Amino acid sequence: MRITFSICLLSCFSLALTICDDAIGVQTFKEDVTDLVDSSCIGCHDDSTDTDLNFEELDHDLSDPETYRMWEKVFDRTEKGEMPPESEDRPDPDELKTALTVLKTDLLAASVARQSKVGRVPSRRLTKRELGYTMQDLLWIADDVTTGIPDEVDAGSFDTVGETQRISAVHMESYLAAADEALGHAIKFGENPYFDYGDQANNNFSQLESWHDKPLNQGGNMTRKLKYGKGVALFGDVDYLTVFTYGIERSGKYRMTAKVAAYQSQKPVTAKFIVKNQTGGARIAKAIDLLPGKPQTVVVETHLLTGDKPYLTFDTEGEASFTRVAAVGGAKNMNGSGLAILSQKIEGPIYESWPPPATQRILKSVMATGGDAEIKLTQEPLKHVEDIVTEMAPRVFRQTVDFEELASFIDLAKPAIEEGRKFQEIVKVPLRSMLTSPKFLMFSGEAGKLDGFALANRLSYFLWKSMPDEELFELAKSGQLSDPKVLAVQVDRMLDDRKSNRFVKDFFGQWLWLHKINATTPDDGLYPEYDELLGDSIPQEPELFLTELIKENLSLTNMIDSDFTFVNRRLAKLYDIPNIEGQSFQKISLPADSPRGGVLTQAAILKTTANGTTTSPVMRGNFVLTNFFGTPPSPPPPGIGSIEPDTRGKTTIREILKSHREMESCNQCHREIDPPGFALESFDPIGGFREHYRADGGVNKFGEFEVKNPPKRGQPVDASGVTSAGKEFAGINEYKKLLLEQKEQIARNFISRLIVYATGAEIQFADREKVEAILAKMSENDYAVRDIIHEVIQSQMFLNK
Repeated sequence: MRITFSICLLSCFSLALTICDDAIGVQTFKEDVTDLVDSSCIGCHDDSTDTDLNFEELDHDLSDPETYRMWEKVFDRTEKGEMPPESEDRPDPDELKTALTVLKTDLLAASVARQSKVGRVPSRRLTKRELGYTMQDLLWIADDVTTGIPDEVDAGSFDTVGETQRISAVHMESYLAAADEALGHAIKFGENPYFDYGDQANNNFSQLESWHDKPLNQGGNMTRKLKYGKGVALFGDVDYLTVFTYGIERSGKYRMTAKVAAYQSQKPVTAKFIVKNQTGGARIAKAIDLLPGKPQTVVVETHLLTGDKPYLTFDTEGEASFTRVAAVGGAKNMNGSGLAILSQKIEGPIYESWPPPATQRILKSVMATGGDAEIKLTQEPLKHVEDIVTEMAPRVFRQTVDFEELASFIDLAKPAIEEGRKFQEIVKVPLRSMLTSPKFLMFSGEAGKLDGFALANRLSYFLWKSMPDEELFELAKSGQLSDPKVLAVQVDRMLDDRKSNRFVKDFFGQWLWLHKINATTPDDGLYPEYDELLGDSIPQEPELFLTELIKENLSLTNMIDSDFTFVNRRLAKLYDIPNIEGQSFQKISLPADSPRGGVLTQAAILKTTANGTTTSPVMRGNFVLTNFFGTPPSPPPPGIGSIEPDTRGKTTIREILKSHREMESCNQCHREIDPPGFALESFDPIGGFREHYRADGGVNKFGEFEVKNPPKRGQPVDASGVTSAGKEFAGINEYKKLLLEQKEQIARNFISRLIVYATGAEIQFADREKVEAILAKMSENDYAVRDIIHEVIQSQMFLNK
């Protein structure tokens, strides 16, 4: 089975990515470009020069994909005036115009011919994220079963692009494992695993007796007994109050309840429910501000995995626990704020019914009614398998399926039936095969207009990252989904659904690199205010902000600059915004002179484009050019080393870049890269606004232990610059005004990125005029974001294969 599956899927994937261009033919532009190449290009692009473009070897057959790409690059750079270089003699204008006109005509004709023959979108597979969401929605489970599937390779674009997707034997083995795990979560029998861990949780208080007076270096002395009632006062952000010594035994939804209070504090204390996983990573399940006064009961429901260890602690707002407690000689001497924990309880896994609803939905034809659900066969097992497979098949394959197509899957159950296995195990065999078949894992189709089911799939995986729901499926089946008015109604319905948050997280996460936000950890000596709670808060701002643009159909220019954003108390503290209460996010208006506004000044972007210790105008400038403008700079010439900032604070990055830009080979690109990077220098690696850099403050010793001192004030920041067009700016606010003057290009790039992500294919030559048409139409409403999404979905690029 495993070998057959591997060969089948690998063959399908290979064939899907193969484009046969025999019928496209050889193009006829050679005569019209030869004179231009000989007079203006060949001198720098021949066998004797070190270049990736050699006109002596480049032929003129546009049916060859690599040849096509090279001539497309020649056209683009020549049309923009980038080639020949300014230092060279300029070609005759009439000769240049003629050559470009003919080359454009033939490039367009070849692109249209290729799309007509094989479609503009190559067949592709489900991404790892899409597969995870699909398994959850298809089988009504909450678990992520994709942890064993290889991560998508960063190919410089979206992971939905079929041309750059990869598949291997490792993928195929992991798909089988994921299917097994998913079916294991979906089909459960036996005793209900629910358990109340209340006593075990409260017993931890008595077990802490020996910890109260332990030395700090042994993890103790962070707690003391409450002066009133049962419980402890906690003064450090520590994890030894976990209920589970070895982690929970069964994954599922759990309810954590705690009676807590702000202790010895005149201001709010933030309680945190943390979940530590088996690999040592952790996440915040909930954070809540406790106001001084009476204790309150906090309830958190969250999905826990096998091996997870949940615990309760509190936020010290960037102050190291060891430092604050050691400074007064231990918790028994603490007069400062802490967290009072009077009781805690954990229960689960919690199911709406038992067996779980997923089991009852999948096996509804054999589930007994009334009392405890159980398997009840009323006919031959194979006939029941047939009924279940027939019922599930349209949802699995996301289209109607003829019974004849299912016969091979149903027959797989026969050996298990002959072995006398339990029915719940028998039915998993054909379902497992269906969940690992190419028809489930891949999108394909013929060139031309998408049929109803293919359109429903493209739409659903664009906006929900998962399979179509019943309403989409029925509209596809009836043929109504192809009606533009019906399609528009469905787009609005889907954008208003909570599942559209998957699109926001994934599209903007990949486009704006937000999925890389935790690739680096800020230096705790230079940025001691960065902690777990701030790290959890930072990514939420852009998601809420971008969701608001879609929900309210606001102008895309808000991404450049806006008069609002979303913050909670912890993020507001970083931004120096007063009078924000609570850890729940809220929409706020920004003062006119605020350096915030737009996504470039949000901490998520600023952290993603820094290395945790220092900032680089080159990295941030490259981000703006690549992601905002869609005009990525050329890679540095061979032999040019990276630019290393001075972490001692003696020399600024601007001074280092000045000498770098004096090299002629570097100056041309840095004229474009550096200005946006300089404008963002007013923000440190965690997104805080600064007027001076920070320098290492050294360490202080507590016996055998070293604690980092607060950072020292470094040299002043200069956020001024001059754009490549010669326009000066004094800081980020003035630079954003210059960006607004280029909103058309930013909108063009946004539209293009949406099309690539939604369809799974890069923008091709034949698509360019269509993109420009959408851009022109959307300019009438100042590039309203929801309208742009509608227009992309109604375009021929989206509606055709």
